[in-house]
Amino acid sequence: MNILELSTCPACGAEAFQTFDLGEGNLLRRCTVCQTVSALDYADPDDVYIDGYLFGEAGKFGIDVRHPGFQSYLHRVGHRRLSLIERASGIRGGTLLDVGSGTGEVLVVAAERGWRARGVEPERTGAEMARARGAEVTSAKLLESGLPERSFDVVSAFHVLEHVPDTRRFLGELARYARAGGFITIEVPNFNSVQRRRLRQAWPNLRPHEHLVHFTPATLARAMRSVGIEPVMVRTPAYIGPPQTLQQMLNDLVRHGRYKRVLEAFSQVRSVDGIDARYPTAVGQALLRATEAVYDRAGVGAVVLCVGAVP
Repeated sequence: MNILELSTCPACGAEAFQTFDLGEGNLLRRCTVCQTVSALDYADPDDVYIDGYLFGEAGKFGIDVRHPGFQSYLHRVGHRRLSLIERASGIRGGTLLDVGSGTGEVLVVAAERGWRARGVEPERTGAEMARARGAEVTSAKLLESGLPERSFDVVSAFHVLEHVPDTRRFLGELARYARAGGFITIEVPNFNSVQRRRLRQAWPNLRPHEHLVHFTPATLARAMRSVGIEPVMVRTPAYIGPPQTLQQMLNDLVRHGRYKRVLEAFSQVRSVDGIDARYPTAVGQALLRATEAVYDRAGVGAVVLCVGAVP
């Protein structure tokens, strides 16, 4: 595998860093200019984003998204994402371009909500799965897609920016495809999350050599402002909810011990696909959502979702 050096800060281009160990030799560095955290090096993208990346067939990289339970989860998350975009932008049923659209979950949900949605996905097998679900997807990188610039109400990129070695360049490319007065939506893992703070080197979004940049709400908003995109909403949801089990929700919130014992009193055992597990009752769901809301307000939820206005 070819390993490439990340010599400058992806978010601002500076070369001054403070290096620190997240745990067990997982070295990261914080830019002393913009405070963005990044890796020291990364794997050659040609070795990472190969056919099968989204099906768990790229070695230690990527993830298999095809399990029906995970697809059901992603469908619900898609509706939550679109709801936040609609609230921030004031647009419903507009035009949306999803960059790095993967297997098309956001595109399918957007169509269900009345949006006219297009996707761009360079990974062939993911794009093929999206098209099989009825989504309109171009198999290409954004600048090679042939799509018209300055023509979309919203341009989104979910869990793409953390893979990119030049933050400002990528954000600028996204902005080229939004109409004047349109919006850019970015979602990335939250380096300021309770998950990252408690799990440290076991944080699932560390992903050495694959995730290059680790944003917080403040550093993502700063990066967007640096290219003229003005944040109008910055949220940190955890996206807990059906079809997750109680344990999966607790894992996402990183809450166990006494909290878990309290929630178990508001749960019941059910068999789903032949597997017995605890699922929260309506009261349990309300308690979990309240915890997620506290995390969101504190900026420590699992991801950062930022919607920004384009001039």
